[in-house]
Amino acid sequence: MSIEQKKALVTDYVERVWNHADLAALDELTTDTFRYYLGGQPGRDHEQMRQLITMLHTAFPDWRVEIVEMVAEANTVVIRWQGDVTHLGPFQGIAATGKHIAVNGINMYHIREGKIEAEWEQTHTLGMLEQMGILPPGQDKPARI
Repeated sequence: MSIEQKKALVTDYVERVWNHADLAALDELTTDTFRYYLGGQPGRDHEQMRQLITMLHTAFPDWRVEIVEMVAEANTVVIRWQGDVTHLGPFQGIAATGKHIAVNGINMYHIREGKIEAEWEQTHTLGMLEQMGILPPGQDKPARI
């Protein structure tokens, strides 16, 4: 599989799974042993990932992100993404706020035999919580010394 094919695989995955909650695509585009890691949390398997995607699209029905940058080498593809979403359902125990939120993060994918085997994500969660009004503004900025 060429680097360009690996990039196309990740682009397809982001569009179908993350942006359109196409849960069949999750099985189609990932290996049987696929794991998704968010921050320092334990890895999620297919079933746990389906639950996460469903929860995300319930909380943010207009969830759509775009890939801003993509880098690929060997069996690894890394993307930086961003989007604007509306908080219309419960999210991590937080009731809907109706607020528009800018989201962004970086994801890294490991490709094996033409499918995604692992995904690691770092999302700017503090910024999301600040925009929802859960944290006061400026909490995610470094302190000045």
